[in-house]
Amino acid sequence: MCSLVEELVNKLLRTCQMLSRHQFTPQLQPVVGLGGFREICNALPGEFFYLLLVPLKAPPGHSFHLERGTEGEMPQTISRLRVDLECMCTRERCLGDVLCFLHHSDYELWLQQEPSLLQTLCSDSYLDAQKTAFWLQALMSTACKSEPWAATHKLTVLPTTCSCKMKLTSTFRRSLCIELILAVQEEDSSTFVPIG
Repeated sequence: MCSLVEELVNKLLRTCQMLSRHQFTPQLQPVVGLGGFREICNALPGEFFYLLLVPLKAPPGHSFHLERGTEGEMPQTISRLRVDLECMCTRERCLGDVLCFLHHSDYELWLQQEPSLLQTLCSDSYLDAQKTAFWLQALMSTACKSEPWAATHKLTVLPTTCSCKMKLTSTFRRSLCIELILAVQEEDSSTFVPIG
């Protein structure tokens, strides 16, 4: 069952990637499981919960930089995820599919391409966890409607502030809750750090 849920979510994430392919938004990576199913406390019989990490990569022309909390905070706590713009002049010359955010005027950029990540999902120069969660929730809601299994299963995106929770209900009244936690991979490490 765990692999089926991961497969379902990865399929939805691929649809989300297609929906946002022309935007400079975080690139959604395949999910990482966090311990499988468990029964929800005080839930109805037959209801299960599954927690998954969704790694994010910076879009073209952007880079992510984890900034750890102060010394008095827990060591695994990050205070923020800084987003920096990077030169895309080489890609602009070779592929011609983007303009460099650093070397074109705001007006030129506004006329010819989607806004940068800094203009959409960031507050100051930092990725805003709440804006990013709402962005993923909206994408998932749209992606769910295009799936063929939607005729026999109902997938509802639940309101949350820093993650994406979904409830999948079958025609047999069995349900499964899935929570997607957004994360970034630490440089030169296999460790993922949740954002938000």
